[in-house]
Amino acid sequence: MLKWIGILIVIGLLLYFFRFRMAAICVWAVSGIVFAVLLVLLAIESHQDKVLNEIAIEENKKNGEI
Repeated sequence: MLKWIGILIVIGLLLYFFRFRMAAICVWAVSGIVFAVLLVLLAIESHQDKVLNEIAIEENKKNGEI
């Protein structure tokens, strides 16, 4: 996804350079949306990791491994 964001930013810069300002703004908006989605997915993954680690610790305590 980071590659997509970088590619979209470069495409936006090229469009802006060639005076397609509205198209450049649209491409930059899409880039921002992809970045926001990436941040949300990272937050969800972090929460899931925390929950799964807590579950694993509880199971280890029940089995007497800790």
